[in-house]
Amino acid sequence: MVYYQLIVFLLCVSLALAYNFNYPNGLTTQVTCDKGKTHLYSRIGEKYYFLGKTKVTWFEAAHICRQYGGDLADIESAEEMDAISTYLKKEHDQNDWFWIAGNDLVTVHKFASLTTGLPLTFTSWSPGQPDYPGLEQCMHLWLIGGVFSMNNWFCTQRAFYLCQRQNYTRCWDGC
Repeated sequence: MVYYQLIVFLLCVSLALAYNFNYPNGLTTQVTCDKGKTHLYSRIGEKYYFLGKTKVTWFEAAHICRQYGGDLADIESAEEMDAISTYLKKEHDQNDWFWIAGNDLVTVHKFASLTTGLPLTFTSWSPGQPDYPGLEQCMHLWLIGGVFSMNNWFCTQRAFYLCQRQNYTRCWDGC
């Protein structure tokens, strides 16, 4: 038994040394949490994402993403926003909204990331947004003017969700 464990350990260490933990090298990566169902994350730009296929509240989406080895997506640049918008437009339309990490639940109109706990470093609000201070406190993406952009909305409403794989995942994606 000890010999088997040593072999497995050495194999995992050798694979880990050759593996980029920040970003896997393929177009997709599979993540399994608690020996449960495996979820396929797709590479969009420089990160890996998982699209939720059911509509849930923002709070439920945050928990589901954690269960799947990620967090709600934290969009950090115009390039990342463009890549996500292009990807989403391939199969989704103005009726499909996607929860992301931004919220102003702590301080009204000071949007922060649930993923990092820090103020957002990038926003791409749709025209006239954010609106309804203190009422619409969670962020989602929606298709406006031919591109997906950010909007604040009631956290208890239901939308699809966009999970971002953690660089140092809490779940199993190899050794």
